[in-house]
Amino acid sequence: MKQIESRANQVFKRAQKVISGNSNEKLIVVEGHKLLDEAIKSGATPEIIFVEAPQALCGKEELNRCSFQICRSLFRELSTVQTPGEIIAFLAPPPLPDIDFVLQKSSMILVFDRLQDPGNIGTIFRTAEAMGADLVVMLKGCCSPFNPKVIRAAMGSTFRLPFAAEIKQTALLALLKKHGITAICADMSGENLPEFKFPSRTALFFGQEGQGLNEEILQECNSRLAIPMQGQVESLNVATSAAICLYEWARNRRGH
Repeated sequence: MKQIESRANQVFKRAQKVISGNSNEKLIVVEGHKLLDEAIKSGATPEIIFVEAPQALCGKEELNRCSFQICRSLFRELSTVQTPGEIIAFLAPPPLPDIDFVLQKSSMILVFDRLQDPGNIGTIFRTAEAMGADLVVMLKGCCSPFNPKVIRAAMGSTFRLPFAAEIKQTALLALLKKHGITAICADMSGENLPEFKFPSRTALFFGQEGQGLNEEILQECNSRLAIPMQGQVESLNVATSAAICLYEWARNRRGH
């Protein structure tokens, strides 16, 4: 295994540019063995791997070709968490699915309109997988699904749940109509969520934190859903709203 002892090393500088967001390379950054394994299973290709000790590869000899041993101080410079693990990997993203093909058999599609908070996005991915959603669609203007904070919050769900990114809303709405999928949005003026009967095929839209959904999307949606609340709370965090809606959908689907 090659060793890197200076931050002037070109491989290390390449990794720093990716971490800082100043690189034209669209590489995924994952930390820890579990997320690395999930990324590779999804079809992501390891480009650079940093470890403090060779044994951190845990016998994965096939990763030696792109692995580098670095000291603790350099390792900390690349880590995006306070307590770094044993391994930091930079991978070329897996191929994204053909959205038209996936929609053919999808019952629940989550759609994000200009969501920016990576923690919220990752949390919704995780909840969507747990509740049995089929696809996540991220419209243009959303935070990258490969943002390290998204990946951490999703705990591997971004590598297991099909998703599409940078989709134009007009193109998506046309595809939903093509496949007979009902567009529904979360909106405070909508129908009472617990009493709503979800269609067999649903696309559930969630809008930007603070500003809500684009007006054109609101006009195109077939139904609006409101989560009943008490007290003086005006709205819920988008990840919380998505979790409640998905739970109600899953409960509805089971016939309860």
